[in-house]
Amino acid sequence: MELRDYISALVRRGWIILLVAAITAGSAFVFSNLQTVVYRSTIYLNVWPGRPDWGLQQTIKGLMRNYSSQIKSRDVAQQVINRQQLDMPVDDLLREMTVSPIESDFLLQIDVDDIDPQRAQVIAQTAAEIFEERIRVYMLDQDKRDRVEVFIRDDATPGRVFWPQTGLLVITRGLFGLLS
Repeated sequence: MELRDYISALVRRGWIILLVAAITAGSAFVFSNLQTVVYRSTIYLNVWPGRPDWGLQQTIKGLMRNYSSQIKSRDVAQQVINRQQLDMPVDDLLREMTVSPIESDFLLQIDVDDIDPQRAQVIAQTAAEIFEERIRVYMLDQDKRDRVEVFIRDDATPGRVFWPQTGLLVITRGLFGLLS
């Protein structure tokens, strides 16, 4: 008897649940349209050993964390700003950039989030080029068998909307409203 009463009440007052879901989804839509759009550009750097040696590959995996911090250094950021004549402080550029080593694939991933999609792409591309040049010069002094090659896999992707993800926000808030 209790289940029947519950279903009956749900049918009679279901419009309230739907209204709450519509209000939460609508507010999520309005909220995301008020947000500043942030674009993300991504570029990958291959990090490859001079010879297919297990020991050198393990060394590279350790180096990749260091390489990530070198790319995200104040020095590289200043070089990006100078080379591209950007009007922004070093700290702002560093906040926009994320560098992640992908050790299993011998890749370094550089993501740049910016309100201008072209600037995000230019920053990512330039940071990768500067680091690639630095490593190439440094490796000239190393024994050829012990060298580590760093090269750009593909050019930086065009900036694409990273935030806000309006569709996802509206769907999740609508579902939340249904559960409330």
